[in-house]
Amino acid sequence: MRVHLPVFLFAAGCVPRLYSEGPVQTGGNWEPPENTWGVGEPPASLRGTGFDPGEVPPDFRLTDQLGDEVSLWQFYGQVVLFDVSTVWCAPCRDIAAEAQATQDDYGAEGFVYLTVLQQDIDGDPPKLDDVQEWSEVFGIVGAPVVGDDATPSATLPAIQFGQYPAVLLLDRDLVVRERVTPVTDEAIRQAIEAAL
Repeated sequence: MRVHLPVFLFAAGCVPRLYSEGPVQTGGNWEPPENTWGVGEPPASLRGTGFDPGEVPPDFRLTDQLGDEVSLWQFYGQVVLFDVSTVWCAPCRDIAAEAQATQDDYGAEGFVYLTVLQQDIDGDPPKLDDVQEWSEVFGIVGAPVVGDDATPSATLPAIQFGQYPAVLLLDRDLVVRERVTPVTDEAIRQAIEAAL
């Protein structure tokens, strides 16, 4: 017997939404986190406006694979690939397999590959173990992998991106330069090279 699930279940399950919510920040009240990823000081005038091209994403504080707090704005001055993925998503795993190689190839030019895991294998907010396992399985040791776990310390605004993976390229001023589509290693590298 063949079972047919309603189409809306599949559509709703593939819409990236960052769960954590927090206060609006500006560069003037930004505090650097303590971690090993390096810190660029955002200007006092920096203000998060959104995730569309031409906008600056709001800052967030999420936990990385080392258990440290990471801020998006600490990467001010670098080109940032902002990858919103899930543990259960096959295309997310495909690009994760290339994440460390991409970081290795462009890191010396002022580039960082930032992965935000939004859901675990069951579609729930990821735990630190999920973030660590993602990092280990895909060999991502030279770039931050963080989990959007909706903890009180997380301050990533609620927003929907469309489908997984959602990949944004941010310029050195943290302005969204483009949404990378199609999400392939080739398209990601072309976008990075155009921004560097």
